[in-house]
Amino acid sequence: MNFFNIEFAQALLNVCLLVAVGWFMASRKWLGPASRLPIMRLVIWVFFPALIFSRVCNNKLLNSSAQAGLYLGVGFLMIVGGILIGRLLANLLGFEEGVAKRTFAYSAGINNFGYLGIPITAALFDKDVVGVLLVHNVGVEAAVWTFGVAYLSGKKGWSGLKNLLQPMTLSLAIALTINLVGWGDAAPVTFTADILHWVGQCAIPVGTILTGIYFHETMKGYKFFAESRITLGIILARWILIPVALLLVAGYFVEDPELRKVMLVQAAMPAGIFSFLIVEMYKGDVPIALRCS
Repeated sequence: MNFFNIEFAQALLNVCLLVAVGWFMASRKWLGPASRLPIMRLVIWVFFPALIFSRVCNNKLLNSSAQAGLYLGVGFLMIVGGILIGRLLANLLGFEEGVAKRTFAYSAGINNFGYLGIPITAALFDKDVVGVLLVHNVGVEAAVWTFGVAYLSGKKGWSGLKNLLQPMTLSLAIALTINLVGWGDAAPVTFTADILHWVGQCAIPVGTILTGIYFHETMKGYKFFAESRITLGIILARWILIPVALLLVAGYFVEDPELRKVMLVQAAMPAGIFSFLIVEMYKGDVPIALRCS
């Protein structure tokens, strides 16, 4: 299969242009810090849940509960494995126990699984694979907000489970339930899915513009060779160790062809740029998270 086709090039160009729009808006101060958070909430709480429902509901690949569980589980374990690899690197690089070490492991272990992954996957593969990606990504979200937040905050136990009650997770649960009981072709469901499809179409462009806005914040005063330990660590994590681990798992342990395609794209994704927002929320080391992003 030739990955470097016109659709792939167009997807990359679209992402770059939308990121540039966000960067320009931030540089002109058209959107200040007070404006960014409401936009992020709109994307995360409205647009992406709508996109998830429209892509997952009546997706024939998800008619099996075991199949859906596999996609969710792989997404969850990808983040858990990434954070553990980040922790291993932090140990090898001499980070002391504490906030800095947890922040590095958390930020290095989370990739840009959605905003870049979705348009690139859509350009390379058919819409059913995008549906698999969205289910996989909710498993990722569950890991980010449970295991990840518990690790970042230093808290033990199951206190992070309450974070599963968020719009994206609930949207997925409803869509999967409709799929499993066979109601996907019912007229009310089809009508609802069509409306949510139009709402969900805003997720990728608005989310990508928002990425550019935050990217502008990330690059302020950035010096590549400052904090060389962090720079080396993120290069090893995101360019070598985590991609190799994902490709080995996909090649030797995963038989589902659609999931393999998803994992191929995920292995190529950089660190997630929104990780520093969560780090700030849970009182981590924001400068370290920004360098990782």
